Amino acid sequence: MKFPVLRNLSFFIVVIPFALPGNVRADLTDMKVYSPIVEKGDLQFEIIGNVVIDDDEEYHGFKHQEFELEYGVTDNWATSITASLIEPAGQAVKYDILGWENTFQLTEEGRYWLDFGFHMEVEVNDEGDEPHNLEGRFLFRRVSGAFEHILNVNIEQQFGSAADESTEIEYIWRTKYSLDDDTAVGFEAFGVPGEVKYLPALSEQDHRLGPAFYRDLKVGDVTVEMNLIWLIGLTQGSAAHTPHWQIEIEY
Repeated sequence: MKFPVLRNLSFFIVVIPFALPGNVRADLTDMKVYSPIVEKGDLQFEIIGNVVIDDDEEYHGFKHQEFELEYGVTDNWATSITASLIEPAGQAVKYDILGWENTFQLTEEGRYWLDFGFHMEVEVNDEGDEPHNLEGRFLFRRVSGAFEHILNVNIEQQFGSAADESTEIEYIWRTKYSLDDDTAVGFEAFGVPGEVKYLPALSEQDHRLGPAFYRDLKVGDVTVEMNLIWLIGLTQGSAAHTPHWQIEIEY
């Protein structure tokens, strides 16, 4: 499926994160940048995690860990199973969410000004009094020389007996500059403006930004990709600091 209109989508990159509303804090846990590019036959295992550093004892020490197994089924479709652990501040580690994810690459890589894809995820919460989630992500990618820019625009809807009617918007941004074939630096940004039907003051929204370091290692036929990010809260509604890591093992 081809989309010549992608040359006009730069407008949405600028407008969407600010035009869509909301409010959250420690719920911003799934800090992964999703690429629209799918590699057929690739088997990947990922470990993703973060910890909150904050003056507020309610949030300080909150930890999130996610494990993901992904397989590229076709040239345009990859599917994965995820499992999450959380450790709320001052509490024990507990199993949190089981998820099923699917990424669809909708344009040929490099053919248009932007690469475009769509990602869907169903999350089933282990707690009976917590809602389940359905998420859709619009994936945009632009490569220019040594630079790679990726934008995710996420829409999340709760479902189940504990669900409310809220629909939340999130955005994720990465800019990466390759120093060589194996090393890159850049920055990442994660934000939750909040619920579509309710836009709080900017100071109450959750927006985090920070430097990132990327390194690929070859171990025989296996590639290990390590991403290390230190996110800094930009508003009162954000955690002060969020060290974040991602380790991807590709077979």
